[in-house]
Amino acid sequence: MPPELFDNELIQYKLTETEHDLVRSLNMNEDETFVEPTPVVFVEGFLGPGKPAYWGPLEKIFSSSDDRNNKNQKLKNRRCIYITPGCVSSLHDRAIEIFYQIKGGRVDYGEEHSKKYGHSRYGREYPGLYPEWSASKPLHFLGHSLGGVTIWKLQQLLASDIFPNYLNPHPDMILSLTAVSSPLKGSQSVYLLGATTDSTGKVRPFSFGAWLDHWNLSFRKNWDFSSLLPWNIKKATNTLIEEKNELMQETANSLCLTYGLLQCLYKSPWFNCVDNAPYDMTIHAMKELNVTSKTFEKTFYRTYVASITCEDHVTNYHQPKFSFSLPIPIYFLSKYTGSFKFPENTPDPPISYEEMYKWYENDGICPKYSQVHPHHDCSPDKCKHQKGLPEGAALCKIEAGIWDVWENDNTSHFGLISVCYESHKQKLFFKGYKEYLDQIDKLYNR
Repeated sequence: MPPELFDNELIQYKLTETEHDLVRSLNMNEDETFVEPTPVVFVEGFLGPGKPAYWGPLEKIFSSSDDRNNKNQKLKNRRCIYITPGCVSSLHDRAIEIFYQIKGGRVDYGEEHSKKYGHSRYGREYPGLYPEWSASKPLHFLGHSLGGVTIWKLQQLLASDIFPNYLNPHPDMILSLTAVSSPLKGSQSVYLLGATTDSTGKVRPFSFGAWLDHWNLSFRKNWDFSSLLPWNIKKATNTLIEEKNELMQETANSLCLTYGLLQCLYKSPWFNCVDNAPYDMTIHAMKELNVTSKTFEKTFYRTYVASITCEDHVTNYHQPKFSFSLPIPIYFLSKYTGSFKFPENTPDPPISYEEMYKWYENDGICPKYSQVHPHHDCSPDKCKHQKGLPEGAALCKIEAGIWDVWENDNTSHFGLISVCYESHKQKLFFKGYKEYLDQIDKLYNR
């Protein structure tokens, strides 16, 4: 299902932009013109909270730095566009929702797709966060985890005939695709959490993943945890004190809804089809997607690859390195991901036993091998690999049409992007990402 609209956030953002434009117009000289950088779209991952606060206070990071040669041209601040696709929806549905949230119009999942998977063809209608989006006015995209894979799927759909011709869909509408800790080839951790190891797409009804999904759907709708993030903790404390009765009522409502969800847990058709996020994160599904997918010569691709494991030379499995900052569930999931094998009775396993060792190094959720890029082989015309985080745009030569891979050891799945925007590494990442976008804009606009 599509997510709820956060009208209060959209209105507040538009008012803020209007106020800034008014101040600029009062202070600018007659000969000065303002150049707007290409906006950037943020796509959250599986079970994302659906709030801009997930990404941290990025407005300061993306403030302009006027270093243009023409003194009469000044840069506006880069606009940040936050979108909220279904938190457990399939890649197809999420990509379709993203398109219409940005472009505007009523969500159309496609007649063939909706009939095949038995859900409504049409969804919500959106006013459009950036209606002028086109191949001549493209956007930057940044996705975390499943968000990165969703952008990859979106670009493939833009090259197909799924969208109406009058909306002028084109893969060049994506100027840059940046994926952080994204399972671009799938992940075996999905099988550990509840997906069956065959290609039926079923989720085991009472598995950990199934319970997690339903609890998240209930809490996502009724509770706003964005106020509990580090940069809003003082405000959250005051809110909890002043609105105690309202919070208690919301808690009661949430528990009632959760009870209703648990009643229909086993009967849900969501568990028995392939039109859901858990299946689309499997190695089976991503193998099928990538067979027909391709990169495009005008898009800049970059991946940030994370890893927290090291190889056990006796077993050839991978074990997570101990850290007090690593959550216990992530530690154990990383441990079992690093030694996963498909059962012997698995029909047509997507990976052979001999190839499985490539998939053991991981960030706690996603294999490093899967985060690199969608291809199974590396070559200079497909990708280039670097270690660490890029420092200084001038030192990093970028090229459209190939995958620019940055590998980061001792970094977990939530080490670069998460709800906790406090670490030095996270700040370096966003600073480098801002420089990267500035560099692309200069190449694109020259």
